[in-house]
Amino acid sequence: MEENEKRNLVERFLRRCATYANESIRRKTDRGVDEEEIARWIVYRDFTLHAAEEVAAGDLDSWLEDGPVDFEPGNQDSES
Repeated sequence: MEENEKRNLVERFLRRCATYANESIRRKTDRGVDEEEIARWIVYRDFTLHAAEEVAAGDLDSWLEDGPVDFEPGNQDSES
């Protein structure tokens, strides 16, 4: 699988997770679930969307391959 295909696959998965989180937040709100529980889902959704943006931008390309992973977005040359 080409790098761009991997990136698109991971981004699509993350965006689907965020959509699921939105629906879960809606259901929990409708049921009157504790605000603290809903807040956790909001944090999860927001982080997931942030990760999707980083994947789409190519900032996490080193994470799509075997070998060293760079934990600094945009710095794909690191051997971290």
